Amino acid sequence: MTAPTVLPVRSRRRGLATLARLGVATLLVGVATGLAVLLLVWIVHTLEHLVWGHEEGPFLDGLPYPSVWWLPIVTVGGTGVVAALGWYLLRRFGRRIATVEQGVDGARMPWWETLADTVIQVGAVALGASIGKEVAPRELSAMASSKVVRWFRLDARWGRILIASAAGAGLAAVYNVPLAGALFAVEILLAQFSVGAAVVALVVSTIATLVARPLVGDGSLYSIGSVEVNASLIVAAILIGPLMGWGATSFAVVTKKLARFRPEGWKLLVVLPLTFTAVGVLGAVFPLILGNGRALATAGFDLSQPALLLIALAVLKYVATALSLGSGAIGGTLQPSVAIGAALGAAAAAGWAFVWPGADGTALAVVAASAFLASNMRAPFTAIALIIEFTNTGFDLLLPIFLAVAGSLAASKLTSRESLRPFAPIDPARP
Repeated sequence: MTAPTVLPVRSRRRGLATLARLGVATLLVGVATGLAVLLLVWIVHTLEHLVWGHEEGPFLDGLPYPSVWWLPIVTVGGTGVVAALGWYLLRRFGRRIATVEQGVDGARMPWWETLADTVIQVGAVALGASIGKEVAPRELSAMASSKVVRWFRLDARWGRILIASAAGAGLAAVYNVPLAGALFAVEILLAQFSVGAAVVALVVSTIATLVARPLVGDGSLYSIGSVEVNASLIVAAILIGPLMGWGATSFAVVTKKLARFRPEGWKLLVVLPLTFTAVGVLGAVFPLILGNGRALATAGFDLSQPALLLIALAVLKYVATALSLGSGAIGGTLQPSVAIGAALGAAAAAGWAFVWPGADGTALAVVAASAFLASNMRAPFTAIALIIEFTNTGFDLLLPIFLAVAGSLAASKLTSRESLRPFAPIDPARP
């Protein structure tokens, strides 16, 4: 008479056991991701202070400008030689390195090759290469989490969710943006919403962010004061959104097309050092274009440079990043996109002041950065969360940001019918 109750009891026990394994695995993935980010951030800080100095200033991550004019040429050019050799050896003798997207889909991510690849990426950014550093923490975190998934023998569904959550948490921890990291995992990597995925992504992002705080800190990436929203800013946001959409679409198209012609083999050993040296030459004159873009974005948000110079710096950053990624470098476009958008937005604010005075220049720079990033990432909610957490502006700018992002995406969509149809959303990490 008790037989019918045996199976449900066993089923519940198996369910509880699976839930327990998932809970422990989630905890371990969060901790592993935080430790991975700590390693990469330590490498960045060590190299930056070793080469550029310990004083505070507007360069890279708050460092002083190069002490001598030729230092960017030698440093970035030398970085090109070392990075080209490292990536050449990895591709020639190492196991194939899977992208984060491939790892989420179940591809094996080799341990040593992935670690070496990510160290080269962040090392290059620390030494001035004009590429985003956000690919590295996502990649290393996804690799570490894939090992945890296999150790706990989780099924394919939960394994996919955990690896995506770890990749998002890598982004969250390196920039102290836990909400944006979770949204990145759900909106971009998983591309579908479920309560279980949201819970896991939020937990992993939170744990990783807390673990990485000793080096990353608990403040926002950019220091933005109070901003005012008025009618002038609202109209400016409506007008600037489509302009940022077209600019971001152009950036995505150019970067994607250049990526198709990335040099391989011995050509990488020639093209990448030459490109990095050329970027170093530009950086000797315009140091704000070097690095992942934080310095240029700060200049835009602080309104610390003349409008014409900001436009020139945005164009140079666009060119330097696209050419660097097209020459064989591995990296992202997230922070470069924020930098380009912020610089253009600050410059537009100076011009808009003659048309309708009263719009807060810093606010318009934040709005423009949101619009540019949203179209480049093809992920509006993640982009909005990133900018809000980057600048700690809370809900103050939500209305103009929403309007600008909507206009940006509409303009990008109209453009993409002709120019982006063959391409995936751009943030390439691999050829």
